[in-house]
Amino acid sequence: MAPAVPAVRVPAAHKPLIMDTLILGGGPAGAAAAIVLAGAGRQVTLIERTAAATDKVCGDFISADAIDRLASMGCDVFGLGAERISRLRLIHRGREAEIRLPFTAAGLSRRTLDEALLMLAASRGAVIRRGHTVRSVRSGADGASIRVDGISNVQARHVFLATGKHDLRDLPRPGRNAGSVGLKMYYRLAAGPCAALRGTVELVLFSGGYAGLQVVESDRAVLCVTVGRERAAAGWPGIIAALRQACPHLDRRLAGATPLIERPLAVAGIPYGYLKRCSADDAPWLFRLGDQAGVIPSLTGDGIAIALHGGALAAGLLLSGGDASDYHRVLRRGLRWQMRRAAAVRAACTVPAGAVGACRAFPWIARMAAAATRVSF
Repeated sequence: MAPAVPAVRVPAAHKPLIMDTLILGGGPAGAAAAIVLAGAGRQVTLIERTAAATDKVCGDFISADAIDRLASMGCDVFGLGAERISRLRLIHRGREAEIRLPFTAAGLSRRTLDEALLMLAASRGAVIRRGHTVRSVRSGADGASIRVDGISNVQARHVFLATGKHDLRDLPRPGRNAGSVGLKMYYRLAAGPCAALRGTVELVLFSGGYAGLQVVESDRAVLCVTVGRERAAAGWPGIIAALRQACPHLDRRLAGATPLIERPLAVAGIPYGYLKRCSADDAPWLFRLGDQAGVIPSLTGDGIAIALHGGALAAGLLLSGGDASDYHRVLRRGLRWQMRRAAAVRAACTVPAGAVGACRAFPWIARMAAAATRVSF
């Protein structure tokens, strides 16, 4: 596991801090932008609200395109202990379909990945300031005026918004309240189920949602569940009890499992399918990265890749003289067909028996869907 990134504490002051480029959020998108900008000699500061390494609600599946992007930045996920994943198993009640993926993916927790990327950004010269919460972001005379707890006011010419699925009050995404609820729990599986799960990501399909189970580093397993608000009202114990009763396979996997965190991580209102549209009202200084720019259905497993590619793209365009509107146009053009194909896959999975049956009869369908929902720009 990567060592923790040290926090840089800044005394409060009345005089605003003047910055060239400010990144809000230390996940893969923000860290990727910081690595590229700092590596090119650009002055860049990244603010992360957590004071130390922590788990994140997003899934821990790292696709081949994400692995390649990370390697190009100097981050070896397998050197961090990631589990190699080469198979997909689709499950609905008592039926299963197993497919060999058209690429080798990885299972790695966001806690480990994010810390490694922040360490890498710091080593390139980025200033990392941890444990500070952004309270407001508003247009200023030359860029943005940002109020941050513990750092006083900040003025920045360029702001990269990389807060993941969590919106800032001043800069909400459309469709926030209409989305799904995501939950995530880490387990220590019993020896038999853990050995049977290795090398595979298992996708349990059910009416109104799906659950993904895989092994990550240190022989832990992560279970991510996406449900609608009505089912989420039952709470985590009720959700898991219902899934185990409906799916004998998942019940066997979790038999004898020990939860590794006190309560599941959760996020509500995930606007799957959201993709930033360019508007004449867009601030030229505001670059939206990762889930702030587009939210691909999580069952495709390409969210981390989109975050990394988007962060690097935004940084590259800024370095070449582009602005936020240039970035958003290029990003939308590169993602729109991937997002449409991912939406089609998600829609197909709303008929669980049909999806599993089709993949059992024609395994190439799942392989084609996996290949078609990768980053392509």
